[in-house]
Amino acid sequence: MRAGAFLGFFLSVATSIAAQTNVGVDIDEVVDNRVAMSGVVGQLELRVKLTGSGLDKASAARILVKDARDDRGTVLADGSDKPDFFPRDYNSGTLNFSVHQPARAASSVKLKGTVELYVPARDATAVVKVSKALSKLDAPFTASGLKAAKLNITPLSKTGYAEMMKSRKLDDKKIEEIRAEGKKHGVSEKEIEQLIGLAKAMEGLDSDPPDGSVILSGKKSDFDRIYRVEILGDDGKPMDTTGRSTSTRGDDSIMTIQPSQALPDNATLQFFIITDKSRLSFPFELKVPLP
Repeated sequence: MRAGAFLGFFLSVATSIAAQTNVGVDIDEVVDNRVAMSGVVGQLELRVKLTGSGLDKASAARILVKDARDDRGTVLADGSDKPDFFPRDYNSGTLNFSVHQPARAASSVKLKGTVELYVPARDATAVVKVSKALSKLDAPFTASGLKAAKLNITPLSKTGYAEMMKSRKLDDKKIEEIRAEGKKHGVSEKEIEQLIGLAKAMEGLDSDPPDGSVILSGKKSDFDRIYRVEILGDDGKPMDTTGRSTSTRGDDSIMTIQPSQALPDNATLQFFIITDKSRLSFPFELKVPLP
């Protein structure tokens, strides 16, 4: 009976949050960089404010542009770009995004898309705590909450990290796979060589994480469903961090979190998972005059 009462209370809260949320989009700033010289192509950069009720319940938000066209008919976005969720407490709650540059003669742009809010309070399965998370390294987490979400995440030791970085090194086989994939999609030889050069340059940026860092590995598709990972201190509160980064090569990703203090014994990690119930979507349409 207690479990049923709690579930009823939770569903009531979740329904209330959804009913009280009504979101719109207002343009805050437009930066029009229409350039085309020496292979450099500009973008139309926009900053928007979210309006409406219920925004205080959201931990993060993002803008998904489904279609963008200037008044000359130029297609500026096709809906393929899916940015990460952005914390609501950054930049006074504004969101930045960009589309391709409009035609030189264009004077306005029409945008269609959705605002997505991440509201973990709407879903009890959206927040998962893993106690003693770093007690067994180089083996996937076995927490039931992560398993239920079908997330396969592994905490790495320094040795495990070094082995993974070694496996990601570009060799002749990987380079040939890049060439074959490029040709399969009709990419020119010049563009393929540029991609290989970029991959080698990115590889050169890899470095060992600082001592005391939390290192997590998994598939990119799994990390795409994780909004944030927090390290909880002995007081149960999130620890301050000096840096966070995620490195992706192909289908594999590595997340590195650098706490500002020494990790507590038996550290707990708290995962914020993007679930269907925790995500709210609101359509919008805008006509933006160009400066």
